[in-house]
This record gives sequence, structure tokens and C-alpha cells, in this order.
Amino acid sequence: MRRLAVVLTVLLVASLMGSPAQAAKPSSPKRFTGYAFDTCVAPSNEVMDAWNVASPYAVVGIYTSGNSRYCDDSKQPYLSPAWVKRQADRGWRFMPIHVGFQAPCFESTSGKQRMSTVPATARRQARADADEAVRRAAAFGFGRGNALYLDIEWYDRADRRCDAIVLSFIDAFVQRVHQRKYKVGLYSSGSAAIQSVDAARQQGKRGFDFPDQMWFAWTNRKANTDGRPYLANTFWRKDRIHQYHNNVTVQHGGQKVLIDKNVVDVSGGSRAAKEKKVCGMTPTRDRYRGLKPGSRGKDVRLVQCLLRKAGHKATVTGRWNARTTRAVRSYRASQGWSRTPAVTRAVWTSLLSRGARPIALKAGKTGEPVQRLQRSLRAAGQSVRVTGVFDAHTVKAVRSYRSSVGLPTWPTADRRVWAALQSGRR
Repeated sequence: MRRLAVVLTVLLVASLMGSPAQAAKPSSPKRFTGYAFDTCVAPSNEVMDAWNVASPYAVVGIYTSGNSRYCDDSKQPYLSPAWVKRQADRGWRFMPIHVGFQAPCFESTSGKQRMSTVPATARRQARADADEAVRRAAAFGFGRGNALYLDIEWYDRADRRCDAIVLSFIDAFVQRVHQRKYKVGLYSSGSAAIQSVDAARQQGKRGFDFPDQMWFAWTNRKANTDGRPYLANTFWRKDRIHQYHNNVTVQHGGQKVLIDKNVVDVSGGSRAAKEKKVCGMTPTRDRYRGLKPGSRGKDVRLVQCLLRKAGHKATVTGRWNARTTRAVRSYRASQGWSRTPAVTRAVWTSLLSRGARPIALKAGKTGEPVQRLQRSLRAAGQSVRVTGVFDAHTVKAVRSYRSSVGLPTWPTADRRVWAALQSGRR
């Protein structure tokens, strides 16, 4: 029975997915504050679809290149350019990971390749790794300007010669990737390469090509980007990723995956564009009050404008007139409601949420759909500010709304949430 329930859950999610609204180019996270997961083997399309609508994650780490990958191509039944493109079309962003030469003092029985102890040779290896990382990323569809993530596993910094070789390797890798017009995120343990590179920058090391982002592994289970004592808050303050919980089995949408959890804050973090006006007015209100024949003012102007945009004949005057009554009756009838000439919270909720239904909005997402979601949630009685950024307050409001309309309390606004809002449910 449990297996059947899981299958039915996946089928339900698949039925809600439909086709993506528009094609998207594969991309690393840009101007984003939210959550990511990485896992050894890229999950199947079915798992990704289920996690897209049920999980807080908007970014996935994938192992695309490197001679020290444990999860190389032979262990990746799903990862391909087509898989990447499909997930990009559904809103996912990616962290393409390169696991190449490791520190000369790296201790492992897993067969990972070590970089040379000769500085000039190590730099040649770094440039070769960089070329491979760029070539493979491009093959997966990642164009210039995207970030590629160099994985340097933990090593003992007490071996100063080893530490110096690693620094030289990172410098050469970053330099070559920058020449190829890509960005670099450095992944390592907080106490290893992260601390070493941060110290070099604190000391003002000249002629060094520093990574654009710092992805530090520190499993303190705190979902923030405070890397102290390993990574000071002086640099990379809005260009860092924290891997805070490793090797944990997590279930979303009936699908279990063994993952590492990450919190992401890169390229300045999630920021929304200025709110667009409707008929010269902001559609955001502190309160969406009830309206009826005889009402007048800005709220009447707004509802008249929204009715016109919805295809119902109304003149934008700010005074409730006979045309307003006919437009309200017509709109209510289109929703299957009584033809009472009144604008209730249900009418506001329905009108404000009209438009495209994204597959899934979640933490870190920005833009007009998020503003529209927040406005309609306010009209539906939820406490949330209209910021244009899907923040923690929006997550709380979405969970509350989902519960009120009988949906699973996922932290996402999927197409079922939009359907409920557009139906005026509260």
C-alpha cells in the first residue's frame, strides 16, 4: 500500500506539472537567497518534479566533470544535457561541480587524483582542470557568465607546503576559468581551502585570482551563511553558500533522496524589481475592503481596472456605477458564484491572482508572480507584505493558506495554490 501511495503521489504531481510556461537556459543561481541541495547521483525527472512542487529547494548541485568524481558519468543514469534543459524549463537552477585534482596531502582510499607537489606542474594541472570544467559545463548548456564550482576536499592545513600548493592551484584554476568568461565558486571544508583563501584575501595577497563565490562545508546544522571562525564576514558577504547538513535522507512529495543541505546567498541576494502599476495605481493595499453600489474611491478605481483587464466591461471612474454593477455580476457569474453586486474578499482574491500559474514559486524567487501571489494572499486574509521576494514570511503565509484550503502544507506556491486563489478560496 505504501508503494502504491507513493506512485499515486508522483502521478498527482505529474498531472499538476503540465508543460513549462517557457523555455529557460540552464543557469547557476544569480541574485538569489534561498536553498539548494546536492546529491551524488542526479535524481530522475520524476523525483525532480515531485521535489519542485513540494520542497523548499530551487537549486541543485550536479557533478559535471573532474577526474576525482565518485559519481562520474558511469554512475549517472539520468544526468545529461537533456535532463539539465528539462529541469531548467521547470525553474531549477544548478551548481555544476568539478571534482578534479586534490591536495597533495589529501588522505583517501577512494582513488582521487592528487595534484603535483611541484608548483609549476600543479598550475598546469589546474589549467587543464579549468578547461575540462568549462568544456563540460558548456556541453550541459551552461553559457558564459555562469558559475562553476571547484571541489577541493578537506586536507590538513598544518602541512604548509601542501596548503601553498593548493592556493597556487586555485589561483591558476580561477584565472583560466575567468579567461573563459565564467565565474568560479570554491567548495571546500571551512577549515581547509576556504580558510586558506580567506586568509590570503585578508592579508591582501597580490596577483591572486580569487573565487567569485565561497561554498563552505561546515555541518553545524545552522541554515545561515555565517562562516566564522573559518570564513570572516569581511569578504564574499553576499556571495557564499553554506553546506550545513550532510548525508541526510530527506523526503518531499513522496520521494526520498540522500542529500547535503545548503543555504545560498549569491550575487547580492534575491531582489525584486519595482512593482508595476495598474491603471496608474499600485494594486497593493493595506486592506482590501468590501465594495458595493454607492462605494467610491481608489479601491473602486482599482477593482474597475481589474475587471476590465479580466475582460469585463467596466469604466475606471472611482465611482460605483451601473456598468460596475454589470461587470461585477458578470465576473461573479464567470466564477460560478451568485450574481450579487458586491466585491468581497473572494472577488479581490480571484481578481488579484489572475494571470499565469507558475509551476512552483518558493524561497528566493522574485518578480511579478511573487508580487501577485503576495497581494492575493493578503486579500485572502493572510498576513504577508508585498515585497516581490518569496521570503520566510511568504513561506509562512503560503503554508497557512494551503492548510486553509485543504492542500498539503508545502512551502511552495504550485498550480493548485494558484487555482485555489483564482477561484477566490480563503
